[in-house]
Amino acid sequence: MFKRSYYFIFSLILGCTSSSKVQIDLLSGYWEIEFITQENEKFLPKAQAPLYDHYQVNFPKGLLNKVAPLLDGSYSSSDDVTPFTIEKLNQNYYIRFQSRWDDWSRKIYYLDSQKLILENDERAYHYKRPTKIDL
Repeated sequence: MFKRSYYFIFSLILGCTSSSKVQIDLLSGYWEIEFITQENEKFLPKAQAPLYDHYQVNFPKGLLNKVAPLLDGSYSSSDDVTPFTIEKLNQNYYIRFQSRWDDWSRKIYYLDSQKLILENDERAYHYKRPTKIDL
């Protein structure tokens, strides 16, 4: 009986841990691409000046745009804004983007306050929260 109870508690803890790898309420804000993985290869961004993805979420809808940090701590934003919806299917969250030119989706593989991993086909996009530059 003790083994069975122990096993039940252990599986319950594991179940809670795996389902909490996506904290969807933490998506809003700025995210900097750290690297991309595809077929066991790691690709680093080559841009000299960083660009961030800025998510504005009013669940289940939101807007995504690209921003560039400025020296005064503010951001310069692109004019293009991509609307999206967040859907939960089979315990997984997906972001469904829709622009004038294309529709695509990405699975949210991992999300906490400092790290975001989005998957699309064989690619995984690894993001981190950007650090502010203090002058």
